Amino acid sequence: MRTEFQRVLWVPLLGLLIQAASPAAPRREREPVSAEISVHTAHAGCMVQLDDAPAQPAGPQGDLALTNVEPGGHYVHVRCPGADEVDYFISPQAGVILKVPQKKAAASNAPQDAGLEVAEAHLRLRHLAQQAVQLRAQGQFEQAVKALREAMQLDPKNSDLHRELGITFLMGKDWKSARIEMLEAIHHDPQDSDAYNGLGYALEKLDDLKGAADAYRTAMHLDPGDSSSRSHYFDILAKIQAQNLRKK
Repeated sequence: MRTEFQRVLWVPLLGLLIQAASPAAPRREREPVSAEISVHTAHAGCMVQLDDAPAQPAGPQGDLALTNVEPGGHYVHVRCPGADEVDYFISPQAGVILKVPQKKAAASNAPQDAGLEVAEAHLRLRHLAQQAVQLRAQGQFEQAVKALREAMQLDPKNSDLHRELGITFLMGKDWKSARIEMLEAIHHDPQDSDAYNGLGYALEKLDDLKGAADAYRTAMHLDPGDSSSRSHYFDILAKIQAQNLRKK
């Protein structure tokens, strides 16, 4: 960029001298793209599972570090001998170590509002689920997600709620979140064919065609009368075949 001083003959030389004497600008460090999760369990012998990844044993002190975790929503499942499974919903950020403290199964999986009776909690859950479906139909996906998250506080292991949340994310085109919720629905109900169907759709949108085919095939086997999963399955096989032909 020219300035009025460039008319003076000695200024260019002076500029070169100053530039040579100045320290080089520091390189911009590459921003982290993954997160780390530090899990503390009750004691040694506990198994820790992140989403659908293989479970890993905690260390002698009950600690386990999960590295290279993709930022965003995840579920951590902790299974200790003689105790019920404890589930955590977490949302780690890139470059940050998220600590997951130990908590008892009863505190994790019981209704959060202890003042609600069982019948009242059931009615509240049903109302929130219906509200979420209505909001979703109106395109208000964020509000629908909020209602379903609130319902999950009343029943964290309810596979139907996780599946409905996954459907909400599918409709909002949040494929990664949809995948996580469908996996969680399957975790709590391995016979949920609709969750497998939704998982297949999410994986297809994430360009994991093989994973999508596996999910559709499982849905088809769980519910042979469902024409939707069968149609999706053969469509994805055609896509895989076309993809393989392009690689040749």
